[in-house]
Amino acid sequence: MHRGIRGHFYAGLIVILPLFLTIFIINWMVNFIVAVTRESIFTSLINRTIVFLGIEDNIHLVTIAYGLCLLGILLFITLIGYVAKNIVGKKITRFINKIIGRLPIVKHIYTTISQIVSLVSSEKGNTYKKAIAVEYPRKGIYSIGFLTSEENEALSKITGKELCNVFIPTSPNPTSGMFICVPKENIIFLDMKIDDAVKLIISGGVIVPGMEKEEDGEEK
Repeated sequence: MHRGIRGHFYAGLIVILPLFLTIFIINWMVNFIVAVTRESIFTSLINRTIVFLGIEDNIHLVTIAYGLCLLGILLFITLIGYVAKNIVGKKITRFINKIIGRLPIVKHIYTTISQIVSLVSSEKGNTYKKAIAVEYPRKGIYSIGFLTSEENEALSKITGKELCNVFIPTSPNPTSGMFICVPKENIIFLDMKIDDAVKLIISGGVIVPGMEKEEDGEEK
């Protein structure tokens, strides 16, 4: 009896916990953005402008002013993204990364955050070509990794083999791992999406691609 109740409790916890953590993280992010925005230079300038114009008592005009501030911030971020994609913007980005990379403590924090953002961004598909498997770290043991480039001219010329660049991420933190060069004939291409491979690695093999479909089929 007690085991049955405990089992139901754990089952309910498994269902509720992901939803609770998702709401908690989203709520934390919203509060963080609001707190940062409230103390930002833009907000300070808007508050001074509102007081200067004498419209602080008009809730509608104040709301419009803050709405325009939010729109301005979004347009500013979009402009930064547009510039960053250009050749000049890329040079500036590399220059900033080079400077930050020389700062003792800041560089580790910045690098980690940059890697995580790059991993979860929509552009990861351009970085990781395919989900693959290779015999690593020794023969007979297979590791899941990502094909980052189908060519490595520098090593291919030396070895005389067609080598591919492969990134083998660690679990559960896929932002770190090993970069290895593997002959193309030794690479096993997986019928798996990049997102599914990332989920598999982060979960330590618990979340297997296709498992959701099987669970849906069992429920039907």
